[in-house]
Amino acid sequence: MKTQLLSFLVAYLLSVSIYGAFAMADNLPSPFAVIPQPKDVVLLEGPGLSSGALKQVILKGGATLPLTGDLLSQLNIGSTAGNGTLILILDPSLASMPSDEGYVMTLAPESVQIMAKAQAGLFYGCQTLQQLLEDARDYQKPIPACKITDYPVLSYRAVHFDVKHHLDHMSYYYQSIDRLARYKINAVIFEFEDKLRYMRQPLVGAPQSISIDEMAALIRYARERNIEIDPLVQGLGHATFILKHQAYAGLREIGYSSWQFCPLHEGTYQVQFDLYRDAIDATPGSKYLHVGGDEVRNIGFCPRCKPTADKQGKLSLNLYWLKRVCEFAAEHNRIPIFWDDMPLHFANVYRSTYDSKVTAQQAEESWAKGEPLLDQLLADFPKNCVYMRWNYSMARQPGNIKALDWYQKHSLKAMVATATNSHGGMLFQADVRGNGNGDRGAGSSVIRSFIQLAAEKGIYGMLCTAWDDKSPHMENYWRGFITAAEYSWSPTGRSLEQFDQAWLQKEFGIAIPDYLDFNAQLYSGSALWYQAYFRKGDMMADENGLQSLVRLEHWLPPLEGQEKRQFDYTTKLIELPDAKDPGAWTQKYKQRLDKAQVESDNYQKLSGRLADLQNASHKNRYYWKLSLALYNLQSTAPRILLALKQCDTADKAQRDAGIASVKAAIENHRKVWSDLVDVYGETRFTSYPPSYVPDRYFHLASQREDLTWMTQADDMFIGMIDKWLPN
Repeated sequence: MKTQLLSFLVAYLLSVSIYGAFAMADNLPSPFAVIPQPKDVVLLEGPGLSSGALKQVILKGGATLPLTGDLLSQLNIGSTAGNGTLILILDPSLASMPSDEGYVMTLAPESVQIMAKAQAGLFYGCQTLQQLLEDARDYQKPIPACKITDYPVLSYRAVHFDVKHHLDHMSYYYQSIDRLARYKINAVIFEFEDKLRYMRQPLVGAPQSISIDEMAALIRYARERNIEIDPLVQGLGHATFILKHQAYAGLREIGYSSWQFCPLHEGTYQVQFDLYRDAIDATPGSKYLHVGGDEVRNIGFCPRCKPTADKQGKLSLNLYWLKRVCEFAAEHNRIPIFWDDMPLHFANVYRSTYDSKVTAQQAEESWAKGEPLLDQLLADFPKNCVYMRWNYSMARQPGNIKALDWYQKHSLKAMVATATNSHGGMLFQADVRGNGNGDRGAGSSVIRSFIQLAAEKGIYGMLCTAWDDKSPHMENYWRGFITAAEYSWSPTGRSLEQFDQAWLQKEFGIAIPDYLDFNAQLYSGSALWYQAYFRKGDMMADENGLQSLVRLEHWLPPLEGQEKRQFDYTTKLIELPDAKDPGAWTQKYKQRLDKAQVESDNYQKLSGRLADLQNASHKNRYYWKLSLALYNLQSTAPRILLALKQCDTADKAQRDAGIASVKAAIENHRKVWSDLVDVYGETRFTSYPPSYVPDRYFHLASQREDLTWMTQADDMFIGMIDKWLPN
């Protein structure tokens, strides 16, 4: 108890001192911070507003009471102004406000007034007030008298829910909507794949999928919180969730590959349009339909497509498909969104958008050759489509900027898509702070950089993607989501370091002054865990110091009924110590074992700190509980490696002691894994029902139908050890 109390006091004192410095970015004194950062805060004379001062709310100008947080929801609706009153005024003629989502808030000692052009502005004003009242309550300080004028720079601020390899409990999605609304995110792109219970093509929907009615109920809940949920159903490519079924095999572009449809087979559109119709039914009243369309390179091979590809080029096939699906979207009152990589790929300019080795001069040269190819087919680019320029690591790469300029030059609508987990890791994520533009960084620096570029270009929308390829827990995405919320509302506000501290305060009610260093230590353990058992595990770090995150991706087990591929996957793993050659194994893997020793030495300190953070947090303790469970899992690898090192000796007594350590380490791994599955199970389903048709391709999370895809390498390596151990 004393340890927990001390931890809390330290966190509190640190927060008070730190926020005195960074709150200047909000123009609010310590300890107040709002995410996203308000545009303009002017401090007024007089005493502030205490957390319990407000007693009632009055509505004027036809305003309706928006849904609010727990503090504001307790207010009575009054009719006469007086002390302790929140006044909400709807004024469509508010000329000084450039956005329907903006608001003007005036906080006085005994009252608050929020004025907006539209209900959305009143809603967001209340979200800001809720955050300030929470700080006033938690730190027992009055909110200073002030006037806040606030509005977003980007009008479409979306995050990505990708459920291709997992489903969370519906309650978690509802909680997520509340959380996103708090940070003024106003859209979700919900990528269904087979997790919607399709009615028109029922074979496609997984047995445990969300029903159309369940999804429509979530849509209504979100819209009440100023969030639109738009569907994404992959089209043309990424179609294994459909084409894995033999009933659809005739629609494949290449017979042996379930990856993509044939764009000239009319059956393709019968199936895709049915799926789109169901997705539209599941998202009533939404504005957009994301049609997918990315990473379709193996096109133009089937007998239908080859003559067109030979005569007009492969890009014409992609654009024909895009034209058809965009016409469908228009007929159903939806604006289509399309991943834009394939036109750039076939024009030979795509590499210039993401490869750091491509210089500005080389980008100019490739675009000089490729732009005429794009211009030649300009008439085939649908004008009602939004072209989603996605880049997850190099936002200001010259070719990336060239692509955005090309869209604007030809009056094509574009959005930007960044990523909260660009390395796809399951555990802790790197956040390397690069140059001022974030071009050589990772994590939040890249998110900020791309959104700032969008604001500079006058682009109206952004999407922060959260890919499920390695299916991290949703909590791994939230820091990136909130980073995107911060900078899409206010792109040039806080520094990343200031944002980190605001994020910690808003999400957990604590301060971590050395957060980046702490996170880097956790990430270092993740990098080792990814590589620990692979023969090529000792990899060079890249220019940012990021270790390559390698697991069993691209190791495809054969499916029943398919051609069996005979391959011993354990040949990709390191061998075990040889009793006939003691010490050789230790010497061969010295670099890896040295890393294991460092991580082992750090274990008590880091695991203890995660436990203390869980105890000290005022809210969202689950995040730290999950972090500790993940950290315990990644820490099993160095323990097993070091136990094997003990065995690599000619001394029998030492070897026997080492074997005992190996057995104990394996037993610890099994317990830690069981604990992790339990923690995951609090918010997501951890296995598929037996009737699920496997969907095997190169994503790691598609390899198995329960969480054990995470530990395939561990399982195989431990299986090798079990055979190696003496009876």
